[in-house]
Amino acid sequence: MKTITDVAADFDTIADALACEPARETVTPAERALLTHVPGTARHAIDVGCGDGVLTRVLATRGMSVVGLDISPRMIALALARTAPRLGIEYRHDDVMTADLPERTFDVVLSVAVAHHFPLDAIVPRLVRLVAPGGTLLLHDVMTRRGLSQVPNNVAAMFSRLVRRLTTPSRITSRVAAAYHTHGAGEVYLDASAVAAVYAALLPGARVCHHLEWRYSVVWRAP
Repeated sequence: MKTITDVAADFDTIADALACEPARETVTPAERALLTHVPGTARHAIDVGCGDGVLTRVLATRGMSVVGLDISPRMIALALARTAPRLGIEYRHDDVMTADLPERTFDVVLSVAVAHHFPLDAIVPRLVRLVAPGGTLLLHDVMTRRGLSQVPNNVAAMFSRLVRRLTTPSRITSRVAAAYHTHGAGEVYLDASAVAAVYAALLPGARVCHHLEWRYSVVWRAP
């Protein structure tokens, strides 16, 4: 697992690359599925690991007061540059594990592709403490699929990715792709076979969904 300093440096590099291409304002199918669990009554939200603010802006356009938090100062700068002031989003450069954040406050706590940068038994309870009574934790992250039993799923995922790239040309430049590839080198992800058991222990009652292209989502409602 990389240090938080290394992760921040990687995403500073990614932010510099992203700044040279148009902003992505559409969400992926997995992100769209996750956002369907945002309650219509939610008023306060936090996007942990907001990046350049794509999902942060989606939440804000639904009328919520939103905090966007990221460990990368250049990502925060890019998010600010790409966000209309009328949305009223508060962007903060900070580490979620040490940030001074009000606990039991947010109706929605959103975290996409962040959990694998921390020990899960540390980051998940931290996110839970931010959720207001009756609020919702929405977590989305990367997983691997190892073993012969997962070969059909992996083949299907590769085919799905290939079809998507052929039918929907990517706007991602080679510089951005290279920056993400460098960041991903040496990272360790939760295996698909362990996802359900891990979250059953960390978040009893949570709903876990596996997505074809090596992602999983977790939806948990606070009592």
